[in-house]
Amino acid sequence: MPGETQEPSQEPSVLDWFRSLLRLKPIPIPEEDAAPWISELPSVRQPHEAIRARTAIRVRWAHLRLPMAFLLALIAQVRLELRSYPVGLSIAFYVIAAGLAGWAIWAGDLTVGRPRQHEGVKAGAIQVRLLYLAAAAVFGLLTWFTSQGNRFRLSTVLFWVAAIVYIVLALWEGDISLKGMWRRIKRWYEEHRKIVRISTWSFLVLAAFGLAAYFRFTQLSTVPLEMWSDHAEKLSDVTELLNGETRIFFPSNTGREAFQFYLAAATIKLLNTGISFLTLKIGTVLAGLLTLPYLYLFAKEFGGRKVALVALLLAGVAYWPNTISRFGLRFPLYSLFAAPAMYHLIRGLRLKQRNHFLICGLFTGFGLHGYSPARAIPVAIVVGVAIFLLHRTSRGQRREVLGWLVACGLVALVVFLPLLRVAVEMPDAFMYRTLTRISNLERELPEPALKTFVSNVLKGLAMFGWDNGEIWVITLTHRPELDWITAALFHLGVVVTLVRYIRKRNWQDVFILVSILVLMLPSTLSLAFPNENPAPNRSIGAIIPVFTLAAIPLAAIPEWAKQHWRDRRVHLLGYFAAASLFVFALSNNYYLTFKEFPDHARQGLWNTSEAGQVVHAFAETVGSYATTHVIPYPYWMDTTLVGIAAGQGVKNFAYWSDQLEALAAEARPQLFLLHPNDIESLQKLEMIFPEGSVKRWEAEIEGKDFLMYSVPARPFDLEEPQP
Repeated sequence: MPGETQEPSQEPSVLDWFRSLLRLKPIPIPEEDAAPWISELPSVRQPHEAIRARTAIRVRWAHLRLPMAFLLALIAQVRLELRSYPVGLSIAFYVIAAGLAGWAIWAGDLTVGRPRQHEGVKAGAIQVRLLYLAAAAVFGLLTWFTSQGNRFRLSTVLFWVAAIVYIVLALWEGDISLKGMWRRIKRWYEEHRKIVRISTWSFLVLAAFGLAAYFRFTQLSTVPLEMWSDHAEKLSDVTELLNGETRIFFPSNTGREAFQFYLAAATIKLLNTGISFLTLKIGTVLAGLLTLPYLYLFAKEFGGRKVALVALLLAGVAYWPNTISRFGLRFPLYSLFAAPAMYHLIRGLRLKQRNHFLICGLFTGFGLHGYSPARAIPVAIVVGVAIFLLHRTSRGQRREVLGWLVACGLVALVVFLPLLRVAVEMPDAFMYRTLTRISNLERELPEPALKTFVSNVLKGLAMFGWDNGEIWVITLTHRPELDWITAALFHLGVVVTLVRYIRKRNWQDVFILVSILVLMLPSTLSLAFPNENPAPNRSIGAIIPVFTLAAIPLAAIPEWAKQHWRDRRVHLLGYFAAASLFVFALSNNYYLTFKEFPDHARQGLWNTSEAGQVVHAFAETVGSYATTHVIPYPYWMDTTLVGIAAGQGVKNFAYWSDQLEALAAEARPQLFLLHPNDIESLQKLEMIFPEGSVKRWEAEIEGKDFLMYSVPARPFDLEEPQP
């Protein structure tokens, strides 16, 4: 009717938008600043100033959907970490948070974290230098023949290096002459020497890397303190390597690739750390630390430098990669090679530069010499190229990109050659660990393979925010693998990326989500032993996409404040909020890494370090290492670890109870360590050495005490005691 105001059209609710998203037909979200219905309101009934004021309030309330998503996600994750019931309420909070975040992305509330684009550049066909390719083939064959017997010889290494150099030169894009290379180096130097100064941004990146280095190296000798039996196996192989056993593949203990053993041997030679836990730790901590620059570059390629800096900070302090790196086993070698391989892949596809594919092949090949789960890296590369080819941006260049993928695979194959020879000569040893997990080689599959795999994938994805499994040696069990802030950020990052893909169809958004599934395959493919999934160590390659996704929402907070408010104080508040969240995450991760994890590990691991101290003190004062023995007991400490802790390398101090009579004639002082419950061995010692005395070592951790039976020096003419 005339004179009556027209009702404004209602903006779609969160539920309406979420339902339309599930139908894959998202409804359009009107821009808040447009408000077309305002012009229809009569000025008499509603003055212009009142309308503008009301509109301003309405706009600001609409823009609060993103911080509300943050708040609800944080509440949900805190409840999950604290195991607050009902769990369904936490899930409901997460669903609402996802809806609000998705709505905000659709409406344009978030501008950071978009994949970098490079339009107008087309991939070129491969041009092969046949002479160099022939040289690579010749040296590759020589590498193959000299790799026989599972040995690195000097000739093997020389032929191998030559084959790698020639295959790269054969496929390299651009001038490869020494003169041309010198010109490029000189031009690069001229371009960069004027800007070799510490800008504010460079300082922030260096500070972030320094913080990560602090988290990796501080208290390294004591966190964790005790070793596991696998460390004894590793150090035994390192000892053999130092004695000349230059293997390509170490078959002991279900088989291991060689990279860590050569790294540990180099550490011993350079730093004189000896056969010790610290030697293994230094190598793996360096591997974890050197992953971070490429993680930064990957995140920068995916979301810009602000996302990259936040990803570096989050990954630098996170307890997941920190504890994995500090444990001294091969685990961080997976992420060390996965990060550069994935970076060069997406950068090569964006810039359409073939050389990045060749570098990707190098890292992929070397990764296969590091840790067996790195066998998922080639799968991730193939999946990434396939995703790119399925998108519109690949039109007119699909054949060329497939050629690049072949070139990448060829480079990786040449790098893999020595290990390939081992795989042909010793297929059972090379594939044993993998086949026993994905097949019925060691035990029958508990359930149909597909059913177990689907269940494993779901459990693997739940690792980040709910339950990280039961591998107690390397992590805090049955809790989220991410701290509660990073986990909430990660889940929001997944939503942001998924919704952004629906809007923009950027292939990188799909790749980063799918890459998590691919890089977790070494864990989720544990079909015969599903209780080993989730495995944070076998999934460590996934830190690259996981922390990149977690960085997007945190980096978005200051940008969101700048985008929607002109008030400088609000901008500062945005930075303060983001910094506060990071400080909370840092504090939480510090506590998990340096308090909970070492305490948890010491509760589970035997105190071989204390036993080693006792052995060392006895041998260096009244006795000797030759007359010091540890009597084995079921499920007790590894007797080789006692020798390592005592500074005696991989010497095994085990002396079995049924052999004690052979020591009756020993005149030198003797020391026996035994389990407190080993009454039978104690009685036998008292019978053979009645002059001995027993003391109980009071361990720092309850339940880790052990007995010390000391036998003083005896006369040489002492007759053996009669039974």
